[in-house]
Amino acid sequence: MSEAFAWIRKEISELPGVEYSFKEEWQADRYHVLDQLMVMRGTDNEGCQILTLKCDAEKSEQLRAENPAIVPGYYMNKRVWISVLLEQESNQTLIIALIQHAYTEAKNKLPKYKQAQLETFD
Repeated sequence: MSEAFAWIRKEISELPGVEYSFKEEWQADRYHVLDQLMVMRGTDNEGCQILTLKCDAEKSEQLRAENPAIVPGYYMNKRVWISVLLEQESNQTLIIALIQHAYTEAKNKLPKYKQAQLETFD
C-alpha cells in the first residue's frame, strides 16, 4: 500500500471485528467484518489508486452523481459498491465517513449471532 494512503489502513483496522486479507491475483488489500467483505484497496486497470467500498444502493447513486471521484465499484456489483479514485479525492473526512458506512453495511449483512459477536470486540 502506498504510504500516502496508510491512514486508510489504520482507520479501517480500528473498527471492531475487522479482518485483513491480501488478494494476490488483484494485488489488493481486503477488509472484512468477520467474514463479510466491506472494503478493498488496490488499483484499477490504469494503475490508479482506488478504494472500493460496500454502499447502500441509493447512497451509491447519489454519491456518484455528486462527486466525479466516486465511480461504480471496480469489478464489483455496481449497485451496492463504489470506488473512490484516491488520487482525485483528498477529503479524508468523506473517505472516513464512507469507510464507516461500508462497515455498517457489511455488519448488517451478517447473521444476528455474528453481529452479537462484534459487541465483544474492543
